[in-house]
Amino acid sequence: MKKTMIAALVAVAGLSGCVSNDTSGLLGAGMTAFEGVTLSKAELQAEASLSAKQMDTENKLSAPNSRYSQRLARLTKKLTSIDGTPLNFAVYESDEINAFAMPDGTVRVYSGLMDVMDDNELMAVIGHEVGHVKFEHSLNQYKTAYLTEAAKQAAASTGGVLGSLASSQYGDIGAKFLNAQFSQQDELESDAYGVEVLCQLGMDPYGAMRAQEKLMKHAGNGGGLFSSHPATDTRIEKARKAAAESSCGS
Repeated sequence: MKKTMIAALVAVAGLSGCVSNDTSGLLGAGMTAFEGVTLSKAELQAEASLSAKQMDTENKLSAPNSRYSQRLARLTKKLTSIDGTPLNFAVYESDEINAFAMPDGTVRVYSGLMDVMDDNELMAVIGHEVGHVKFEHSLNQYKTAYLTEAAKQAAASTGGVLGSLASSQYGDIGAKFLNAQFSQQDELESDAYGVEVLCQLGMDPYGAMRAQEKLMKHAGNGGGLFSSHPATDTRIEKARKAAAESSCGS
């Protein structure tokens, strides 16, 4: 499957005549041609699983019997899938205040986030991340990161013959995915879904508002959720309004 997709990229590269090696700009002008490559959701999810597997080897996973893993398992035991995509949760032991969800349903929560959030606030953030999967924001971000790396390999290949992507390349794709920023519309849509998840689980919908407040409070730490999900007064107010208008907010 990977060879087929990369072969398609090579064909497009030959037609476009423009493949930038500057991946920080996501191929620049050359990206336009690559956006036309057809990759199914299932194919992208399979590739995302390989990135997630590599990322798990590059981070310290919390043991299943740790207090972090047990807390996360308790909170997410009813959150098993989203629109047919199975969800799998694990903790990265790191002081970073962060969490992310891959389009294949991989959800990773950093212990630093768990340390500063109560259960309702934490589940609001997790629900937000799952929202990115539900609305395919993560799928689109991963597609961009994947095509960037595949195009980079296409440009560096000789004779048009490409092998499968290496494990390190899947790690690079994962890093690009994590560093990408969602649009404001995507963020607000996922914020609202975070409130919905709290209601579905019988938790406090105002936890989403308090989570945003805590993210703003800790914003001086930089990185993680602060770069990709910057909390603002507007988002805090929208979270408050979403909670008040939710089925469980009255």
